[in-house]
Amino acid sequence: MAKKRSAKNSKSPDNGKSADNKISGDRPVAPVNAEPSGGNRSAGNDKSAERKRSALSVILLILLLLIILLLLLFVADKAFDLGIFGKKGGDSGVKTEFVDTDTSGLDGTAGASNAGIDSLSVFADSAARAARAADSLARLADSLARVASVRGGRDAAALRAAADSAARAARIADSLARAAADSLAKADSLARAAAASLAKADSIAESMLDSLIRADSLAKADSLARLFNPCARDTLLPWVTPDPSGGLHRKAVAVKLNANKKCVVEWSFDGRDWRVYDGSPVNINKAATLFYRAADSCGRKMNARSKRYEFDMTDRSGQCPQDMEYVKAGGKEFCVDAYEWPNRKGVVPNSYVSLYQAMDSCFSMRKRLCSSEEWTAACAGPGNWKYLYGDSYEGNACVARDSAVHKSGSRPECRGYYAVFDMSGNLGEWTSTPATQDRSFNNVMGGFWASGTQSRCADARYSYFPQNRHNPVGFRCCRDTSPQRDEPKPKGSGR
Repeated sequence: MAKKRSAKNSKSPDNGKSADNKISGDRPVAPVNAEPSGGNRSAGNDKSAERKRSALSVILLILLLLIILLLLLFVADKAFDLGIFGKKGGDSGVKTEFVDTDTSGLDGTAGASNAGIDSLSVFADSAARAARAADSLARLADSLARVASVRGGRDAAALRAAADSAARAARIADSLARAAADSLAKADSLARAAAASLAKADSIAESMLDSLIRADSLAKADSLARLFNPCARDTLLPWVTPDPSGGLHRKAVAVKLNANKKCVVEWSFDGRDWRVYDGSPVNINKAATLFYRAADSCGRKMNARSKRYEFDMTDRSGQCPQDMEYVKAGGKEFCVDAYEWPNRKGVVPNSYVSLYQAMDSCFSMRKRLCSSEEWTAACAGPGNWKYLYGDSYEGNACVARDSAVHKSGSRPECRGYYAVFDMSGNLGEWTSTPATQDRSFNNVMGGFWASGTQSRCADARYSYFPQNRHNPVGFRCCRDTSPQRDEPKPKGSGR
């Protein structure tokens, strides 16, 4: 028994404990004045300090990772602000706006470019710091990995996890740094392109400014030329109107040659022997052709024109009233008003009348509304002219390219072979003839003040409702040539 006990004591690793403690009872009793071993206490203190250091390292690593993440977020925010990775919450595409050629706009654009370059510099600095942080994280990850390989247990696992986190952060920071470097290169290229564009825009602005200066100089020169040269301001061509115009006349005429501006007017009966018109009327009492031309002091000319004057001195007072013209066409004789209703020279004719009002007005004067055939015969004359004054359209002859009706007889050249006026233009005129296209409508002849070339003697319109009143439509009256000596006539009538 003693041998066994001695052997057990010799095998015990703890020399500070007695074997009697194990057999003295359930609770071990320490010897009086006994103290713990100094080696065991030192080992416990080392383990506690090591755990504290590990915890502190982990905390510091977490803080460092948080700082790195904040730095990365700062770098990314700068990149978004500069539009390198796209715009926040918006389109990432590049939008280009053209500015005015004003140099102040170019200065503003240059200032914006300088501000962008400054922002790029700040971003480049932030990207460099991110690259350095990535390098630091890589070294930290390597150090933690080496420490973890030396140490074991839980601390090694924690250190390896921290090293992995640091390595991942380092890779993210390195990726961002590389992306920032690429973006900086692209931004530098864009900045160079923008600088080149600004240089071109500045060159264009200078060219435009030079052009404007030259244009302004030319405009001033033109204004001075117009100021000292009256011909530069005068663009009106001379035009001469004979009054009365050519055609058939019942008595001798004294023709005045009225010019639209100051010019030299010449006239002739044969087109060769020209005389200067001095303002005195040209008297004509037998068939003749009157030639006339004009030229102003600036060299502008009206080429020679002519009017044919014919005469029939037969007394027609027993056949037609004084305010009507005798017409003979196709074996038929009739009388037609010289002017549009109310048939008075110098008075604005009545418009805005219906077909039935026109008929009643003529009937009140013991006349009737002209038929289309009578109206066309009086307009075209024996020569069957296309227009009241001849075969060719004359823009100045009648009121056919205007904006309103004019007074009757205000255009002397708007006279036919017979002494009828304003049958081309001024007002369209009702006739008693139903339209062949639709007999519920009546023909309206001759065009009105804006008809232009569509104011021929044969031009007939039928789209006006007969019961309605129409603004550009008036009328004139006809009657047979049977003698009527007691017929009433409007107050102030006469040609």
